[in-house]
Amino acid sequence: MSKTDEEAICEIELRFNEAWGRHDPDAMVDSLADDAQFVTVNGAWTKTRDGFRDLMQRLHGPDGPFRASTRETPEMHVRFLAPDVAVMHTRFHIYGDVDEKERNSVGLRVVRKVDGRWRTVAVQNTDVRAGRRH
Repeated sequence: MSKTDEEAICEIELRFNEAWGRHDPDAMVDSLADDAQFVTVNGAWTKTRDGFRDLMQRLHGPDGPFRASTRETPEMHVRFLAPDVAVMHTRFHIYGDVDEKERNSVGLRVVRKVDGRWRTVAVQNTDVRAGRRH
């Protein structure tokens, strides 16, 4: 649990954003463990790395709602639960979604260090909706 570990965990999110902007599902799953579970802001729940890749291929494909979108993460908070397990909360924005021009969301990413590399084991994302009490 060092600054280097925290930076490596934050880098997962930044690489995901870059892959999103390139609409590259193979790169989007780079950090995911084979059995990683991922829940999107719309409630789609994938239970494997391949399942998430398939979903991203559809969503970022020629007719997908994210085909021209970009994603940024201005806020990241890492909390270590053990030397090899951490939780990262994020605030992220998606711009250019066909259905919604701008999305504001909060994410939760659980990571585990395996063979010296941080791997994503679970993700839960939630859209923040205007007018809702916080």
